[in-house]
Amino acid sequence: MNFFEKLYAIAAIIFEIGLVVFFLLQPQYQRLSILLPACSVGLIVNIIFLFLVFRDIFQRTFDNSRTKYFWLVIILLFWPAGLVYLLRHGFKPRQPVGPASSAG
Repeated sequence: MNFFEKLYAIAAIIFEIGLVVFFLLQPQYQRLSILLPACSVGLIVNIIFLFLVFRDIFQRTFDNSRTKYFWLVIILLFWPAGLVYLLRHGFKPRQPVGPASSAG
């Protein structure tokens, strides 16, 4: 992930946690006229976040070819696994694709 993608991922996580905490602590704002726009923004932020995570999964090389599909399925089924992925792989630099050196 490049700097912008990392920054967006962190901002998206903070936004989503903040949105949940806000509506839990402020029950007077739990009306449809407020919830619908706020959750729509949250949905758009989350879709972009998932796109960035999936893009990183497909561009990253893993030791085992099944690892890529493992992360894809886990994140699709259980969204918070995306946080674990970011900490384990997403915020680390990608390895170059192909052989590291071509000694003759």
